[in-house]
Amino acid sequence: MKQTFFLAIVLAFTLTSCAPPVGGPIEDTFWKLTYMNGEIPEGVEVSAVFKEGKITGKGACNRYFADYEIDGGTLKVGPVGATKMMCPEQATLEDQYFGILPKALAFSVKGETLSVQCEGAKLRFVKGEESPLER
Repeated sequence: MKQTFFLAIVLAFTLTSCAPPVGGPIEDTFWKLTYMNGEIPEGVEVSAVFKEGKITGKGACNRYFADYEIDGGTLKVGPVGATKMMCPEQATLEDQYFGILPKALAFSVKGETLSVQCEGAKLRFVKGEESPLER
């Protein structure tokens, strides 16, 4: 009896630690940020693409990159590196995004929406199409 109970616990732990992403994968999709602890101002385009352990995209002004790891529904993002173009009108929003992204804890996908729970913040993206300016 004890052995059966122990095996059940081990099996349950193994299955939950190897669980697939909640709601679907996030990789190889172009995501547009629509919410960052509030709505994103109109005309501001922030994007993210997760592929092969690297996240790349465009902040409010600069292109950025970071490493990431996915384990089931958990998401870990490393420090963000970015180009250094000057865009004073977008600097605060971009700095906020670059600061929140590495605090990612978990994610879920529901339909066309990717939600990322971060330490002290929430990000929401929708599937989009990459514009020629994003490339």
